[in-house]
Amino acid sequence: MYFYIAALLGIAHLTFAAPFLNVSTRPLPDGMPNPGPSELKTIEQNAHGTLPNGPPPTGISEGGITNLKLIAFNELFEVAFFDQLITNITEKAPGYRFSNEGDYNFVLNGLKVILAQEELHALDANNALANVGVDPIEPCRYSFPVEDFDAAILLATTFTDVVLGTLQDVVERFAIDGDIGLSRAISSVIGQEGEQQGWFRIMQGKVPSELPFLTTSDLNFAFTVTQSFTVPDTCPNINTIPLKTFAPLNAIKGPTAETGSIKVSFHSNDKIDEDTLWLTYINQQNLPIVESLQVISKGNGTITAKALFPYDAYELNGLAIAAVTTTKGPFPNAHSVAKATLAGPGLFIIN
Repeated sequence: MYFYIAALLGIAHLTFAAPFLNVSTRPLPDGMPNPGPSELKTIEQNAHGTLPNGPPPTGISEGGITNLKLIAFNELFEVAFFDQLITNITEKAPGYRFSNEGDYNFVLNGLKVILAQEELHALDANNALANVGVDPIEPCRYSFPVEDFDAAILLATTFTDVVLGTLQDVVERFAIDGDIGLSRAISSVIGQEGEQQGWFRIMQGKVPSELPFLTTSDLNFAFTVTQSFTVPDTCPNINTIPLKTFAPLNAIKGPTAETGSIKVSFHSNDKIDEDTLWLTYINQQNLPIVESLQVISKGNGTITAKALFPYDAYELNGLAIAAVTTTKGPFPNAHSVAKATLAGPGLFIIN
């Protein structure tokens, strides 16, 4: 079976082109985020499964509430993304046409299932919030920086990698805060996201499983990434999510599957000592890697710099999360990197 996908080099980094459609005027499908009984039934049928029907937790910690808000915030974005992708394919928009009818039906049917499953993920998180008297997260308006199907699947692979790393952080935070009743359902979602990620990778001609131990992340990085797809000032209650938003880290020259330098830029209005900046990488389940950041130029608040990408020394495959940090650590985990981050995350996928 041949998919109408351009040859990819196995190396991706998050960059932004003209959006295929600013979906700010499109409501979410199926009555989301508040579907009626018949709409929910349709979602569950399309998802090949139902919302969990066991008793919800009687109490959730403050940290657990933050976790659920971030999950709902991200899942609503994913609902909008996959709904728009399905629309573009269905309407045979330029860049979203298939040369083979069998491929068209296979991809479209798979995406419809994924959309419905993401809808249930969002509803499950918001229902848990509502059950303890917390206002559910409301959707924003969104804009997606892709122009064709190839770029859309590549973007889906990137943000799904971030989700898989972030849900690890969520499960650990649930455990620390005593939210045991929430951890099993979220663990099941990790498996579901991994299944769809393998499908995305196959469509790019890659092996389905990316790494033996997937790259971990931190809630604050995911919060920043998801906001990059929202239209500013359109998120009704984003202010209730107590997480950090970092300055963007732009890749001017991304890494390759060999040791070499990368070039990045970021914005800062603060006076910064060039000798106190580092580029820190999070990859797999290993300790974060810190490299010196060499400033190349500064002007109008924008700093351009380069750093080593030590691919060979650490087998830096899969998702690597880069962040400009104000200390060189040592960092014991992704959370400690986020606490010291000035700009980020930069997202690189190799293999």
